Amino acid sequence: MLLLVIEKLNPGGARPLLLALMLVLFGCSSDRDGQAADAVLGEPAAGTGAVETEVAAPIGPTVELDATVVDADGQIADLLASMTVEQKIGQLLMPVLSGTSASVVDADAAALNQDATGLEQPAEIVDRFNLGGVLYLEQNIESAEQLRRFTADLQQSALASDGLGLLVAVDQEGGRVNRITDQVTVFPSALTMAGNVDGVREASYITGQQLQRQGINVVLAPVADVLEPDEPGFIGDRSYGDDPRLVADMVKASIGGLQRSGVAAAVKHWPGHGATSTDSHRSLPNLDVDRELWERRERVPFDAAIAEEVAIVVVGHLAVPGLDQSGEPATVSSVLIDQLLRDELGFDGVVMTDALNMGAVDQFDAGRIAVDAVLAGADILLVPPDLAAAYDALNQAVIDGELTADTLDRAVARVLTLKYKLGLLPATT
Repeated sequence: MLLLVIEKLNPGGARPLLLALMLVLFGCSSDRDGQAADAVLGEPAAGTGAVETEVAAPIGPTVELDATVVDADGQIADLLASMTVEQKIGQLLMPVLSGTSASVVDADAAALNQDATGLEQPAEIVDRFNLGGVLYLEQNIESAEQLRRFTADLQQSALASDGLGLLVAVDQEGGRVNRITDQVTVFPSALTMAGNVDGVREASYITGQQLQRQGINVVLAPVADVLEPDEPGFIGDRSYGDDPRLVADMVKASIGGLQRSGVAAAVKHWPGHGATSTDSHRSLPNLDVDRELWERRERVPFDAAIAEEVAIVVVGHLAVPGLDQSGEPATVSSVLIDQLLRDELGFDGVVMTDALNMGAVDQFDAGRIAVDAVLAGADILLVPPDLAAAYDALNQAVIDGELTADTLDRAVARVLTLKYKLGLLPATT
């Protein structure tokens, strides 16, 4: 009823206004984590130029991600049968490409691309490596209009290459982790929003809609990490807090809002990064928990995410000796991915690594970690430090029989299933 009244008073802007009112009613904008909210919900954050009004149609179809997959298995089986090994490998790769345009880049961006791939222009890289996706960082983003054009051109390159659309991802958690600020609403941190299920769901829905208009179809959020009481650790206010059940409720709400808007949510950081103080961008964290504590704390929000049919689970770079005695990073642990996440928790969606250029895994060879992650159960390799090395190593692993055709096809099929849900596969007649 409240939504209907607001719609009459404020046509086209009911949802953002309703969300702002809910925050007032439920106290979500209070100083929960010692800091003021980053913005009044439904209004731009100061200095960002963000707006909540529609400025352009989405790039690509707008669908609810949890829509029933009809006849996908047959189409995906046909696609797999028609793809070369090189095309399949490309679908597992999601690098960052330097520059802000698909075909015209400055000298610095060209040099970075050349070092990583042997090519200078992002469009050429998409075509050469049959890329399955790209990740945008701040270096790729100048404005909403620039990003829409960049994305549209990259999508055109992908479609011309193999007929498969790109997964286009960005970190947009709210609070201090937001890559895009032009023509989007910058919402408060997870910790500030914690406790307001409706507010989190609505904020996530608005975020998904606004990002989709700039070509984004994968949002690397929400954070499902549970903090230790009175110890923010490395994750800090990116988490919804230290109560596993509350975090689970917020995670479900965020996933529901994002995927209802038509983008894929990517929950992170499996198997739980909240109780560690080590920054995995710098070195490998060690989560010192036994199985019983992990079951009561870290596991709870991930169970909720899977029940909400989250599209993607992002695996963090952390060791959990209480679950995998090898002490290997979860990124390359078949115990933590294949056995625990897939077999025990029952997750059958896409598994994505955290960025492979992070300090926690810099002891691994750039090609070797790509192979080891796929063998452990990962489907998408995020930000390989050397794209050409990862591509070549995966191809050689197939030739050598280390990476079997069945393992490769299972990973690619999961990526293609997600693309089917997002409307990124070629139309069938």
